[in-house]
Order: sequence, then structure tokens, then C-alpha cells
Amino acid sequence: MKKPGWKILFVSEQSFSRVRQTTFLKGLLILCILFSMAGLAGMARLVWFSASFGLAKFGVYEARRENEGLLKKTAFLNKFISKESEKIDNLVAFENKVRLQYGMNRISDDVRMAGIGGKPDREEMMISSLLDPVLKQAETVKQRTHSLLRKAELQDSTLSQMSNIVNKTHRQWLQRPSIWPTQGRITSRFGYRFHPIAKHNMFHSGLDIANKSWTPIFAPADGIVKFVGVKDHFGNLIELSHPENNIETLFGHLQQALVNKGQIVKRGELIGYMGSSGRSTGPHLHYEVKIDRKSVDPLGFILPTDVVVD
Repeated sequence: MKKPGWKILFVSEQSFSRVRQTTFLKGLLILCILFSMAGLAGMARLVWFSASFGLAKFGVYEARRENEGLLKKTAFLNKFISKESEKIDNLVAFENKVRLQYGMNRISDDVRMAGIGGKPDREEMMISSLLDPVLKQAETVKQRTHSLLRKAELQDSTLSQMSNIVNKTHRQWLQRPSIWPTQGRITSRFGYRFHPIAKHNMFHSGLDIANKSWTPIFAPADGIVKFVGVKDHFGNLIELSHPENNIETLFGHLQQALVNKGQIVKRGELIGYMGSSGRSTGPHLHYEVKIDRKSVDPLGFILPTDVVVD
């Protein structure tokens, strides 16, 4: 039996009477169809690759722009960190100067560098080995930021400690009896002396300064009025407490007191007037200084008049 075949008729436009025919084998036709489909698939694949390449190229362009932006940001952050680090270095220099002025030990460089720097971990070493400059810059910023934070925390701690010590030192200075409480001449010093009334040697626990009555008496340091009134042979007496130094000052034989118990007084403030009340041979001030309730020589506290104490 004859195998069926496929025929294609060609008709000319000039004459419908002329007809040409061509016979195609079935296998050949299928082969042509397969080649056509393969060609279409190849064309589609080419179009897809072209589109993917275009999108990838656009993505690379956008990534490059983003990288450039990140590099600018990391450069700005590095500059900012450098400025802040310089500020901390200035604070360190200021702190060292203040510590020297107040007799404190400076913080050693080894202590300040404790916990700062060190070997990078494995992840940091892997990142630093990459060629991407953005990653390198970002890792540098990260390490410098951590270092800056640790330096800032340490500096805040040491400054707070120093500030507390300085404030306490200032309070102690303000409450140290360092000026003359009045004007006059010294008639009796601290220590053993011949007592003008008892007529024998006795220990004198203060400093006698003589002048005329109503000579002003001033507080030699900041303090709190502990006692005002008449007491024993001191007559009219004022006692000031200077708690920061565990010091007390006494002012005896006054003509008049101008302060009240519990009142806060400042160095140089007028607290009373010289007199001759109590056991006295004439107008004078009995000035006494006690540390932990033990009398000491007041002259050991009075500074020269040309020394600034405030």
C-alpha cells in the first residue's frame, strides 16, 4: 500500500490556471516543525538571557551607586570618630592636670588602654581579608566606634571619681580655719603658760588676741554654729562646727554674739565682738581650734595674709 504524503499547492496571482504542487514526506515535515520549535525556544532563551543581563547590569550599577554612598558615610563616620577621640584626649590631658594640682595620682596609660583594642576575632579577620572596600571600611568604623565607646565610658568614670574628690577637697578647704579671726596682738600662745589669775603654770588650750572692746570677730572658715551662750570661765562663747574636717573652733570672752545656734556661717562673716566676759583680765579673744575634740595650736592653721584661701 502506498504511504500517504503531504502536498502543498502553489497558486500564482497572475493566473489561477497555473498550479504547482510539491509533495512533502511526513517525516520531513515533522523534522521541520521540530527545527522551528527549537529555533523559537533558542530565540526565547536568547531574549531571556538578554533581559537578565540587562537587569543584572542595572543591578550592578545601582549596587555601585549604593557602595559609593556607603563609602562616603563611612568616611564621614571615621572623621566624626577622630574628632570625638580628640575631644576625649583633651579631657584626659585636663584630668591629668587637675589631678596633679590636687595631689592625686594620674591614671596610667595602661589602665586607660585596658579593654581597648586587642586581636580581632575570626569573623573580623575573614571580613578584613575580603576585597570589598565597603566591608573593610564598615569593619574599621565598627572597631573604632567600639574603642571610642570604651574610652568614653572609662573617661566618664574617672572624671566622676575626680570630681567627687575635688568637691570634697573644696569643702574641706572652705571649712579649714585658715584666716585670723580678729585683729590685735597675741598676749598668750598655745601651750603651758603662767596663768595671770591662777598664778601658776597651766596648759593654755588656745590663742589669746587682745584689742579694745567691740573689735569685730570673724568666722575663720565655713561652718555651723554649734553653741551660743555663756559657758564656764569663757563667758560669752561661740562654738563653730566644721564637719568636713572634724574641726571645731571656739571664741570666748565676747562682748556680744551675732549668730544663733544652727546658723550656717561663711569664712570672713562677722559673728560677734571682742569683750572681757567670763574669767578675764581685759578685753581679748580666746580663740581655740579642736580636731576630734582635741585642742591643737591655732597658729598651725592660719595662713599668711597674702595667700588666697577661697
